[in-house]
Amino acid sequence: MEKLILKSLLVLSLFSLAACSGVEPEEVSGIDSNTRVSSTFSEYSSDKIQGSGTIRFSELLTVSSSKSIALKASLDTLSMSSVAVVLYSSNSIIPSNDGIAVTFTRSGASVNAQVSFNGNSAMVNSSKMSFYFPTSIDVIVEVHNVNSKARVFVWRRNMVEYAPATADVDTDRSGDLNSSLPVQRGGGSFTGLIIQNSTVTAARLDSQKVLD
Repeated sequence: MEKLILKSLLVLSLFSLAACSGVEPEEVSGIDSNTRVSSTFSEYSSDKIQGSGTIRFSELLTVSSSKSIALKASLDTLSMSSVAVVLYSSNSIIPSNDGIAVTFTRSGASVNAQVSFNGNSAMVNSSKMSFYFPTSIDVIVEVHNVNSKARVFVWRRNMVEYAPATADVDTDRSGDLNSSLPVQRGGGSFTGLIIQNSTVTAARLDSQKVLD
């Protein structure tokens, strides 16, 4: 009887592994149509943006909506290297203090992250960032801007099954941010990237992964 139970567990485990191994994350590359707001980029194309500066995407967002962006980036220097994703900004210059911003910053071999709601910011708990590496940022950032307050999710793109429970960061979940802050909606339709000493090889606006 014991052998039968062990055999059944082994079979179930093999089925689970097979199911998991058959799922691959969708590959993303290229950068959506955009305008340079300001830059000292050493390279600027639809395939790669490298250096420092700000871009604004051509697509305008509906204020009361949810949107995700797939981002692939390398934070190239040991310090002063970051990429900020800004959504629902009312300012076409894309400042980090207007709209909803998620900023990834390099600290040596580690990555720090900060979430900002119209200039009110909190750091992401460092334990949530332990699997992030500065030269291979590959994430989905999603903002739900539909209710009285916005909600932000961040997943590593290889999580594949996107849900609140699998998110590395969920601003509605206690403990993900290291301090409380007033959570507000973004009031505008502009979105873009603020790049500092970094390389971006994919930035694609897409529909939400999780229903409101």
